[in-house]
Amino acid sequence: MTDRMAEIRAYNTRQGHILAGRAIPSADELLRLMPFFEDSIREDVLEWVKGEIARLERLNPPERRALLPFQGLLNNLEDSDVVGAKLAQRIDMLMLALAEEDREGRLRCTVYQAALGQRASMITLACNAATALAASAETSPEPTLVDLTLAWAALGWLAALATDDAFVPLSDHPRPERFESSVDTALWHGRAIVRFLSGEAPPKVLLRQRYRDNATQHCDAAERKQWLIRQAGGVLEEDFVADWLGMSLPELRRYTEGGDLIAVDMDGRAVYPAFQLKNPTTVLDVRKILSVMPIRSSWMRLEWFLTPASVLGGDTPWQALRAGWREAVLDLARSHGAE
Repeated sequence: MTDRMAEIRAYNTRQGHILAGRAIPSADELLRLMPFFEDSIREDVLEWVKGEIARLERLNPPERRALLPFQGLLNNLEDSDVVGAKLAQRIDMLMLALAEEDREGRLRCTVYQAALGQRASMITLACNAATALAASAETSPEPTLVDLTLAWAALGWLAALATDDAFVPLSDHPRPERFESSVDTALWHGRAIVRFLSGEAPPKVLLRQRYRDNATQHCDAAERKQWLIRQAGGVLEEDFVADWLGMSLPELRRYTEGGDLIAVDMDGRAVYPAFQLKNPTTVLDVRKILSVMPIRSSWMRLEWFLTPASVLGGDTPWQALRAGWREAVLDLARSHGAE
């Protein structure tokens, strides 16, 4: 029997190293929807390009065909404006220079193209993930976590394609929910579908949405709480959070009771505002901030993260944390609710 918990712990550790910038994901890991280096496609491209240039420079001249395109892309990336469509164009040009046998490079570029919205690349990734999964099904007695992540990718990219306005559903169902990025969309729906098909209840999550009305005045406490939940990106159920963190439910509850995560009560059950679980780095940052915050009320802690502060230039602590102002946020947290 596969030790699933050990696999999940290893997966989360690897993911944490990638997000913290201590490791760059392989192309196969990106195929399975591992995050980009430092959670940034631009930083991932930059780190990969530097490594490829160093590798190519050690080869004999006839084997350096792609060196100039890589150097050109590196020069382009020094321009902060090379994002979105401009970055996609540069990746397309590099793809043309890669040798047919450079499977790693071509797969990686395909992931970049899909992440930047290219539908054909999403189809290619879904097919590659399905191919790898079919091969594993022929040879393995039971699915490993790698197999499950391949299924996430295959089904997730198809779901991402289905969110596009160009897709007209012929079944009596609406398009899947579209998230902020195509990668987020693929990961979210892929995980949910696989959890459902594997016999586990799919995560009950309030989907993340963008709201134009950011007013902070509300007529009653219930409405205020709903507004906070929306600003926090929705909520996650206990079982989903425990699975994501590689914990049992009792361990998660002890972790929460110790003040390391924010859980709020909704309809008599504990749920977790999604913003604090964006990635392992966020979990650690939020834990550190909560550890110095005098006030203990979960709703008040959540409200604090989402309320603009003049000392942060009008940003909320959550926005400031994402911008890298950890020390300023920590200083503000120490004074929150203190006598």
